[in-house]
Amino acid sequence: MWIQIGKSRSADCTTAAREASQEALRGADAAAFALVLCTDQYDASALASAVGAELGDIPWAGCCAAGVFAGTELLLQGLVIALFRGDDFRVGVGMGGPVSVSPRAAGRAAVAEAVSKLPPKPPGYRRTLFVLPDALSGNSTEVVRGAQQEAGAGIRWAGGGAGNNVRFVKTAQFTKGHAYQDQVVVIAFDALEPLGVGIQHGWYPYGPPSQVTKVRGSTAVELDYERAFEVYRHTAESRGDALDARSFPRFAMTHPLGIPQANGEFVIRDPLSVEPDGSVRFIAEVPDGSLVRVMEGKRTDLLDAAAGAATLAREATPGTLGGAVVFDCVSRYLVLGEGVRDELSRFQDALGEGVPVVGCLTLGEVGAMGGGVPQFHNKTAVVVALPG
Repeated sequence: MWIQIGKSRSADCTTAAREASQEALRGADAAAFALVLCTDQYDASALASAVGAELGDIPWAGCCAAGVFAGTELLLQGLVIALFRGDDFRVGVGMGGPVSVSPRAAGRAAVAEAVSKLPPKPPGYRRTLFVLPDALSGNSTEVVRGAQQEAGAGIRWAGGGAGNNVRFVKTAQFTKGHAYQDQVVVIAFDALEPLGVGIQHGWYPYGPPSQVTKVRGSTAVELDYERAFEVYRHTAESRGDALDARSFPRFAMTHPLGIPQANGEFVIRDPLSVEPDGSVRFIAEVPDGSLVRVMEGKRTDLLDAAAGAATLAREATPGTLGGAVVFDCVSRYLVLGEGVRDELSRFQDALGEGVPVVGCLTLGEVGAMGGGVPQFHNKTAVVVALPG
């Protein structure tokens, strides 16, 4: 399995589709699939039409994101197209929704359709699923639960929430030659050699454990029977950090919430705001009754985690790599700023010089830590290494 990447920074849909497609297609024979990732400034329907016209009969799918990248080059406005080539893999694409109505059913339906598009799995082939939910609609955690219920065991997982540059205005998922909203797109790969997946985040405990004692969707109302913000504030004060509602967004960017897992890892939840009643709203669901800890992380920790995720993916893929796909949380970019280019370099260095890398900045990530069940993560990097 090899990928060949094309990119464009043009703001015009037709020009961007032509430039990215022509670069990706140059010298490429018998492409089996194209992954299409774009930023949110485009008219999604017009871009889908333009990309479809350029790719012709090549099946394709993807989503919009806060940023896209090819190798170490980040595009905050642009389009990247990765053509997948090879004889030892099969691809199926499915869609389910509306996510806002029944997210778990949407996840199940998308997986069922994607798998139905695959031929019977030959002996020895392994399955990997990319899950691309509309992160601005419904509960992405439930989408992933539905996907896992339908897919069963023995699956490798990756993906990320389609979204925009934290403006929470619009998003798009692409499949069947069109742009959609309020859906989840699943891309299923069956490959003779395994696709290696690595997932790390670089956040570590800052405060003591607390129990979630009252929730409302993705809003933690109470921790330890006290307003959630007060627990955040007490924790910060115990470490010598002053915190009030006005300074919370800045503090929260480097102090997310962590949900401990049985294997010692943490699933991260990204805080968004303090509500008027003192509750704290998060990007994704915080389970009622769960134990949580306020976390922290420094620039070096995030960069080391990026390298670690890429290394894990590389080590899980035998032989030469044919490329890699990265789903990297947009909030890591907001923490790192221009340092995100160092993060892209860490991905590339760990995967190997000359390995083609494509990716996007997502609103939440999909992955399974330590080989467990897939979950929806925040502030995390997920790397998929493709066997060459």
